[in-house]
Amino acid sequence: MKHLMILAIFCLLPSVTRAEETPPILSLEEAQKIALQHYPQILAAEATSKAAGEEVDVTRSNYLPQITGNAVRAFAGQGTRISAPGGLNNPSVIDRGSAGVGVSQLITDFGHTSDLIASSKLELQAQKERSNLTHETVLLDVTRAYFNVLRAESVLRVAQATLKTRKTLLDQIASLRDAKMKSDLDLSIAKQVVGEANLLLLKAKSGVDDAQATLAEAMGYSEPKHFVLADNAKVTPPPADVDTLTQQALDHNPELATLKAEHDAARKRADAETEAQYPTVSALGYAGSTPISEDDQPISSHSLAGGINVSIPFYTGGRLSAQEHEAAFKADAIEQDMITLKNQLLRDIRIVFGNTQTAYQNIEVTQALAKNAAEALDLTQERYKIGKSSIVDLSQAQLAETSAKIEGANAAYEYLIQRALLDYKIGNTTHSQLAAE
Repeated sequence: MKHLMILAIFCLLPSVTRAEETPPILSLEEAQKIALQHYPQILAAEATSKAAGEEVDVTRSNYLPQITGNAVRAFAGQGTRISAPGGLNNPSVIDRGSAGVGVSQLITDFGHTSDLIASSKLELQAQKERSNLTHETVLLDVTRAYFNVLRAESVLRVAQATLKTRKTLLDQIASLRDAKMKSDLDLSIAKQVVGEANLLLLKAKSGVDDAQATLAEAMGYSEPKHFVLADNAKVTPPPADVDTLTQQALDHNPELATLKAEHDAARKRADAETEAQYPTVSALGYAGSTPISEDDQPISSHSLAGGINVSIPFYTGGRLSAQEHEAAFKADAIEQDMITLKNQLLRDIRIVFGNTQTAYQNIEVTQALAKNAAEALDLTQERYKIGKSSIVDLSQAQLAETSAKIEGANAAYEYLIQRALLDYKIGNTTHSQLAAE
């Protein structure tokens, strides 16, 4: 009994091993989630967004008190003087040891800092839009790659079936030639079409490998991987109203949303540069002690000072006006880029909308074509068997049927790819939907 149980376990081991070696089936949603978690550009965009958030805090810090501590131990001989101190400073150096704390607080700069903060917040929003654009672009690339793998595998199945059918025909013709019922020409052409089928199979296998490698890269993997994909995509009718799509694109397209945020940030930056020419009013305070000093030095052991400082940039060599003009020109440039992008977007929406409509209609056309080609091949094969048609007619019918099958295999996935591109252009929130799951 024990030996029978061991034998049964060993009999089950191959099936268990095969089950473990079979890669899991990957859905489109799973592929997209993997890309969002691992693709380097997405990780870089997230890090850049965090950096932009820190810039907001850096700019806001100008509103808060600035506290600094200083300590100095100076050694000087009696009556030491500095003849060229590099500024209007006290020319004497006193032998002393001092330490203290200085505090400065901005009272007002007439909107300069507030506009800088607003600009940095808008730049943060722009960076978030750039990050969203990166997410949507990566998702589009993954979707394209996913459907291209399914398309390539569909073509591979057609190539495999074609080779099997033509090999069967070659065997039949070889037997008929041996029986003197078919000529050497028939056999030669049959071998030729088998060779063509082998070539088609090699190209189809290469296409699958290339598509799998592209999918792996789109998901963020550094090395090629093989995936078993779930072919459960549904072909639904395309949208019928292009005007609604164009309005949605103007409101939600990720590229346009990014430029809008960049433009707003640039305008606010230009306002801040204009206000940099206004006065700055600050409160200053200082407290310290001098525990080390010579007996003959009239220095108090403790010090306390405070005041109001008003800084007015009367003349800076043209720097402030140049910065103001630079910021305004940059905002104008982004505004023109927005107009250009809007025009291109409206054009692209209509082109992709037309391609989507054509691709959807092409599905039915290719299905009918494949059906007609299959019927024509069946008829030609029957005529060839009774000697009413030649091997050339048969090979042409086979070629037409294979081409129709390949077109049929391409049609559905081409439509799905065009739909994905249309969704990207109009700004469908694929990333938001995945993040909410």
